[in-house]
Amino acid sequence: MKIPSLKALLESTKQTLLRFPFVILVSLIGSAFMIYLMGQPFDRREETEHLYKIVMVCSLGISFLLSLKFITERIKVSNAVSLFVQATGIVMLVLYYFTLPEKPGFTDTTRYLLFMTGTHLLVSFSPFVSSGFSRERNGFWQFNLNLFMRILLTGVYSGVLYIGLSVAILSFDKLFNIEFKGEIYGQLFFFILGVFNTWFFLSGMPENLEELESRDFYPKGLKIFTQYVLLPLVIIYLLILYLYAGKIIIQWQLPMGWVSYLILGFSTTGIFSLLLIEPLREMEGINWIKKFLRWFYLILFPLIILLFVAILRRTGEYGITERRYFVFVLALWLTFIAFYFSISKIKNIRIIPYSLCIIAFLTSFGPWGAFSMSERSQLSRLEEILVKNNILVNGKIVKAVNPVSEEESQDVSSVIQYLSERKSLDKIQPWFDIKIDTLTAGTVNNIYKSKEAKITELMGIEYSLYRKNFVQGDKYFYLNLKDFGNMSVKGYDHLVDYKYQSYEKQEKGNRFTLDSANIRIEYTADLQEMIFYKNENEICRVKLEKYFEDLRTSKKEMTIKEMSTEGENEMLKYRIIFENINGERENDRNKISSFNTDILLRLK
Repeated sequence: MKIPSLKALLESTKQTLLRFPFVILVSLIGSAFMIYLMGQPFDRREETEHLYKIVMVCSLGISFLLSLKFITERIKVSNAVSLFVQATGIVMLVLYYFTLPEKPGFTDTTRYLLFMTGTHLLVSFSPFVSSGFSRERNGFWQFNLNLFMRILLTGVYSGVLYIGLSVAILSFDKLFNIEFKGEIYGQLFFFILGVFNTWFFLSGMPENLEELESRDFYPKGLKIFTQYVLLPLVIIYLLILYLYAGKIIIQWQLPMGWVSYLILGFSTTGIFSLLLIEPLREMEGINWIKKFLRWFYLILFPLIILLFVAILRRTGEYGITERRYFVFVLALWLTFIAFYFSISKIKNIRIIPYSLCIIAFLTSFGPWGAFSMSERSQLSRLEEILVKNNILVNGKIVKAVNPVSEEESQDVSSVIQYLSERKSLDKIQPWFDIKIDTLTAGTVNNIYKSKEAKITELMGIEYSLYRKNFVQGDKYFYLNLKDFGNMSVKGYDHLVDYKYQSYEKQEKGNRFTLDSANIRIEYTADLQEMIFYKNENEICRVKLEKYFEDLRTSKKEMTIKEMSTEGENEMLKYRIIFENINGERENDRNKISSFNTDILLRLK
C-alpha cells in the first residue's frame, strides 16, 4: 500500500474542510467547549454547567448537518444553495438550543437522545432520499458498509492516537518531573474526538454517490464475522428464548419483564446480521442464506407474542413509563418488520432505517409521544389509588383517615417522584389548596423531609420508594431504609449526598465546599472504609466492614436507626445514613456494588 505524502494529506484535509465546513465547525465548537469545561475548577462547575447545552447541540449538529450535506450533494444543487440549506440547519440548531432549560432534565435528555438517534439514522439514507424506494438497493448497502467500516477504522485510529499521546504525557510527567494537571487527559480525549476523529471520518466519505450502485465489494472478513460470529449468536439467543417460552407454557406463569430486553436484543442482533449479509443472498452457492432470511422473520412471531405479554403485564401493573412506552413501540415496529419481510416480494432493507428514523422523531413530541402518554398514564394511576382510598374527593386532597397499604404507599410515592423528576408536579396542583411548588426539601422540628415526602404527607401517606430487603441464596443482598425522608438533623450543620457505584471511577471521591473549606469524601472498596478529607488532609476514617456484615445478617426491614452509623473526633462529627445498599457475598466477605447515603456533618 502506498503511503500518502504530507502534501497529499494536507490536500485531503483541505478538501474535507471545503466539502463539510459546517459539520467540522460545530464539531470544533463542541470540542472547544468540552476542553474548556474539563479545565474548570470544582467550585466553578455549577456556574459553567449551562455550557453543556452548547456541547449537546453541537453533537447533534454533526449528524444533522452531514445529512443535509449528503441530500444537497445528491440532488446536485449549487454551492450557494447547499451552503444556504446548511446555514438553515445551523439556525434550527440555535433555536433548539434556546428550547433547552439551564439544567436539562430527564425529559429534555431523553428527547435529545431520540433526536440523536433520528439524525444518525437519517445519515444512513440521506443520499438516497431523491431516488425511488426500490431503486439503488446496492448503492444504499455499499454506502452504509462504508459508514460502518469508517466508524471502525476511525475508532481504532483515534484510540491508538489517544493512548499514544497519553503515554507520552505520562512519560514527561514521570521522567522529566513536568507536572500536568489530571484534566489534560480528558481534554486530550475531547480534542481527538472533536477534531481528529470527525475530520478523519469525513475524509473517507464517498464523493460520487451515484457510482455506489455499480460497486461490487464485499469484505471477506465481514463475511466470516457475520457467518461464524453473529449468526451463531442469533441461534444461541433463539434457543434460549424458545426454552424460556417452553418453561412459561409448562409452568403456566407470566413472563418476567426483563425478557423484553432479551427479545429486542436478539431481534436487533438478528436483523443487523441479515443487513450485513444482504448482498450474499443473490450469490450462487449460498442458498442457506436465502432460507435463513425466509425463516428468521417467521420464527420471530412467537417471540413477539411473548414480548407483548411481558410488556403489557408491566404496563398493566405499574402504568406506562417512557421506558415501557419505547419497548411497546419497538414491539409494534418489530411486528411490522416481521410481516413486511415475510410477505413482501421486494424485501427492501431500506425500510429498517426509514421506519426507525420516523419513530425516533414522532415519539419525541406530541400527545402521542412518549412523555405525554407516560405522564397521563402515571397521573391516571395516581388518581385511581387516591380515589380508592378516599384521599382524592371531588377533585381535592383529603388527608387519609385509614392506613394505606405499603404497596399503594410505594406506588403513590413513585408517581410523585416520577412527576418531580420531570418537573410536572403542576399537573396535580389543582388537587391542593396550598401551592406545592413552594414546598422545598428542608427540616421541620429537626426532621429532614424531601419535597416529595412533604407532598405525600399532605395526603396522609408515608413516603416510601424502595422495595423490601432481600437476601437471595445467601449470596446477593439488597438492604433498604424503610422510612427514608424523615431523619433528625439536630447537632449537625451540613447535609451532603454521597453515592457509590463499583463500576464508576471513585479515585477522587465527591467534593463539597463547607464553611469555606474543601471537603472530599472517598469510599475505598478494598478496605470498606469511608474517608473524609478537609483541604486534602485526612480528618476522619470510618470502618464499615463489620457494620455491613451486621446489616446483612439481620435480614429484616431497616429503620433509620439501623441504617445509620455515627461518630466524631476532634475535627468532625458525622452521621452516615444509608438509603440503600446493594452487594453480594464473595469469599466469605461482603462485596458492595453500590449504595446511596445522606451524610450529616459538623466541622469542628
